[in-house]
Formats: sequence, C-alpha cells, structure tokens
Amino acid sequence: MSMTPIQVAILDMNDGNPNMGIDCLIDIITSWGDQKNKAIQYQVFDVRKKGEIPSLDFDIYLSSGGPGSPIESSKEHWDLNYTQWLDQILGSNKLVLLICHSFQIACRHFNLGNVCLRKSKQIGVLPVHFIEENPLFEGLQDPFYALESRSYQIIEPHDENLKKIGAKIIALEKHRPEVPLERALMGIQFSPFMYGVQFHPEGDPKKLIPYFNRSDVKDHMITEFGIAKWQNTMDLLDRPATIQTTYQTFIPHFLDNLLK
Repeated sequence: MSMTPIQVAILDMNDGNPNMGIDCLIDIITSWGDQKNKAIQYQVFDVRKKGEIPSLDFDIYLSSGGPGSPIESSKEHWDLNYTQWLDQILGSNKLVLLICHSFQIACRHFNLGNVCLRKSKQIGVLPVHFIEENPLFEGLQDPFYALESRSYQIIEPHDENLKKIGAKIIALEKHRPEVPLERALMGIQFSPFMYGVQFHPEGDPKKLIPYFNRSDVKDHMITEFGIAKWQNTMDLLDRPATIQTTYQTFIPHFLDNLLK
C-alpha cells in the first residue's frame, strides 16, 4: 500500500441529523483505497451545525446531501463560509464532488439555473439520463438508476453563467413526455475537477433495503406517496443492475481522476 495517504475531506451537510450517506461515503473511499492499494485518511467536517470548513490541503472533497432549503440559508453564517469555500475550491485543481443539497447551493451561488421547490417531493430509486459521454458514467446504462430524495430542483439553466465558469450540464432527470414540466438538471461538471449531482450515488442498497423496510420509514412513505411507490422502490433496490451498479461505479470512477 502506498506510503503517503490520500487525504479526503467529507463535508457533512446534514445539520446534526444522523444520515447513512456519510457512512456510505466512508465505505466507498475505504473500499476504493483497498482496491487501488492506496492508503486513505479522511476527516468529517460538520459544516452546518458546527460551522466547520476544510482547508485546501486535502486531495479529495466529498460534500454531502442534507435537509432543508438551499435558498433560505443564503444569509446564514455557515452558508456564507461554505460558498466562500466553493469560490476557492472551484479555482483549485482539487477533486470535488457535490451531492444533492451541496449541489443545489452551488447552483444557487454560481447562478447556474433556477433553484426552486418541486411541485411535490421526489423520493425513491429513479432513472437518470446522462446527456454526454463522461468517464463517471462508464459502465452505466442510459438511463441509469440512483437514489433520489429531494424537495428542490434546478431548472431553466443559465447558459451564459455556465459558460462563464466553464461548466457544462452532464445529466438530466427522467424523461416524462406526458408531464408538461421542464426536466431538472441532475448533474453538472463545474470544472475538469469539480462535479455536482442531484442524486445520491453513494446510496448502498445493502443499507437502503433495511432502511426502507423500517416500520416508521415504510409507514411514512406509504402515507405520503402510496404503497405502489414503496413497492417500486423496494423492487428496484433489489435489482443488481440498477442502484447497485451506480453505487459500485460512479464515485469510484470519480476518485479515479486523482490517479490520472
């Protein structure tokens, strides 16, 4: 195993709430390090509850999803510190992945589209379409499947602002020709080193199956979305070619960029 550890900063955006996503990220980077024969050291930063922001001395930055509005926090101290970090990290050559809530805040901060509430909350395992070839999508079908849990979305992309920072859209939400609504942005490559996604590529079906089977989670989902939604989610979680493939490939391909 390599002597010099790869330093990974995990930015926890869960505002003090327990979330399996952080554990999933740790599992992924640990497994990737073992496969690549690389030593991994990681540190978790509580961005919202404790106002912690990592230095620019790490090799990789993974910024998680989290609850709440990505709009209403814009004047809060932690948000101002976080967006200042976004400005700094965008101009660096450090590897960065922004997930869900982090992605929404970045899109709001750089004014890359209309960050707004969805008509209804989205939750479950859903198809995502990539719109151009990218190494992160290697091994994935179009569409591929990923965990979604969001009340907000990014629509109406601002092309001039995307061009200004050298960003490009790489994925869109599922195609629904029967629904007269604009498809939301599901992925942006902000720079050669910085990516953001609206879905949860860290979602591990081995952890999600018992989670969605928990009586409180199951009852809440059925009450809010109906039994068919819960059954469809459980069915897709159990199919190896759906979320399991995304979990095994997307973030590992992202991490591979460090070795190029």
